[in-house]
Amino acid sequence: MTATIPCPAASAATSRDARRTLALVLAAATLTLAVGYAPVPLWDEDEPRFAVIARTMAETGDWIVPLYNGTLAVDKPVLMHWCMAAAMTILGPTEFAARVPSMLAALATALVLFRAGCRWFDQTTGAFGALAFVGCLLVGIESHAATPDAILVALTAWATVLAAEVILDGRTPPAGPLPRLSIGRAAGVGLLLGIAVVCKGPIGFVGPLAVLVPWAWWVALERRLSTAAPGPRGRRIVQASLPAAVDAVRSLRPTVLTLAMLAAAAPWYVAVTIRTDGEWLRGFLLVHNVGRFMAPMERHGGGVLFHPLTMLVGFYPWSCFLPLALVVAAWRVVRRTVPTRAAHVLGLLLAWLVVWVGGFSAAATKLPNYVLPAYPAAALLVAAIAVAATRAPAWPHPRWLTAGLASLALGGIATAATIVVAARFGLVGAEPAALVGLVPLVGAAVCWRVARDRPRAALAAFAATALIYTGLACGPTAAWLARANRLPALVTDLAHDSSADIATYGIGSPNVVFYAGGRTVPVPEGRAAEAAAFLTSRPGSVLLVPEGRLASIRAVLPEDATEVARTRPLFRTEDIVAIGVPPSASRSARRHDVTR
Repeated sequence: MTATIPCPAASAATSRDARRTLALVLAAATLTLAVGYAPVPLWDEDEPRFAVIARTMAETGDWIVPLYNGTLAVDKPVLMHWCMAAAMTILGPTEFAARVPSMLAALATALVLFRAGCRWFDQTTGAFGALAFVGCLLVGIESHAATPDAILVALTAWATVLAAEVILDGRTPPAGPLPRLSIGRAAGVGLLLGIAVVCKGPIGFVGPLAVLVPWAWWVALERRLSTAAPGPRGRRIVQASLPAAVDAVRSLRPTVLTLAMLAAAAPWYVAVTIRTDGEWLRGFLLVHNVGRFMAPMERHGGGVLFHPLTMLVGFYPWSCFLPLALVVAAWRVVRRTVPTRAAHVLGLLLAWLVVWVGGFSAAATKLPNYVLPAYPAAALLVAAIAVAATRAPAWPHPRWLTAGLASLALGGIATAATIVVAARFGLVGAEPAALVGLVPLVGAAVCWRVARDRPRAALAAFAATALIYTGLACGPTAAWLARANRLPALVTDLAHDSSADIATYGIGSPNVVFYAGGRTVPVPEGRAAEAAAFLTSRPGSVLLVPEGRLASIRAVLPEDATEVARTRPLFRTEDIVAIGVPPSASRSARRHDVTR
């Protein structure tokens, strides 16, 4: 590792060779992400919900108040909706337009990882760090999702790197005070943090500072201890702690950071608070911030190990070597087996991981994507340890190498098995998609074959395996799996055929709202008379009802109400039945009387 940490001047990514490497990295990352942009309907509940809000903004021109199907949406701030609405304005209200901001954000994160890797390690590490980020499973999923997570990761990663590189690359004496961010640099970082707050709330400001502040304090403490008078280490640490804290605060310019953050975030927060009489701010902060932290919401709970364990899946296939990278990096920092600057870089990456993963592990509500901001640090850390290992005379941890490649192969088997099992529980006809599991198996065999004699080729083969696996899993495989997601197609057909609105009874799926192409009418469960009145007063309209609730409203339906169509939503145990009145001539031959 010592031999692979060049000085800042030697590692700056300004040479022609660095630009060529960057072009290759961006080409590989773009190709991997582009493969994933198959025409796949919006998944889950979040994607169509956010897409509906963005489409409403684009159609109404109201870019201040987020509305979902005519009601105030308080679950997320507005940056993601702005990005999606802007894309929809150019590309139309399509799935691709809703998802393309996430892809661009993933490329922006790859770019900052290449920059950090080149500055703090070398071009090879920067390239593999960027590719490791793009080539892991959860990043592949989130970079193809109409959600705010990929955008938040890009903003927080850039802010963290731009602030940390001043401290790491500063020209002050090693024993002197920490280098200070210039006012311009601090303002730029603060603006990024403010935009992150508009993306996902206070965590966009608190998260990066929770990484930077204690890390900067530690660096300042190390610098002071190196020139402190001899004496017991514990006493010297106590004496230097407060001055080191002052150094850290002075270095990061928190006043400038905060003012710049407020300049970016406050205008919209003030505007939406005024427009909604404070309702949006109360709902977002009290319910979706404090509430989610204090108690599990929407049954998204888990133990304290939830995020570390799910990260092994989300960071696959690079997670096969993430535990090794963590152990080696921590050992080198604690045991001082690397130069001071290298130890500070590794300490930053470790703090980056611990803060994001540990912080969300303390929250009651847990989802795998919550710790996605930790993935850039994991990618750069694994790349640094891997590149260093390829330069050693022999693999420094041969048993870990064997275990890692075995894990890569087992992950391919697990992928295939998961798809086959899921085909029995909702993903009907998805069995051919299990072939994607062959990619890690073949990759593990190739890496094992060349690892002993050509370690750099083995690392390149691993990176290629990760990119191919992620691209196929999030592209053609996802498209095949989407064949079982039949509700969007049903609603699209109904919206084209119906001359009026679509109402829902006992259904809360945002897929219905998005693919209906306009506002749907939700009829609360237990108000069967309202559902019947809807069909009676709006000829040509359609009512969507779960089959299990059809009996409870059959008695009040109009006499000529007929079944228009039905489908089984993904991972549901009953059909959704579409009821219309009167039936069109083109469908009358295949409809059934539902009033009997």
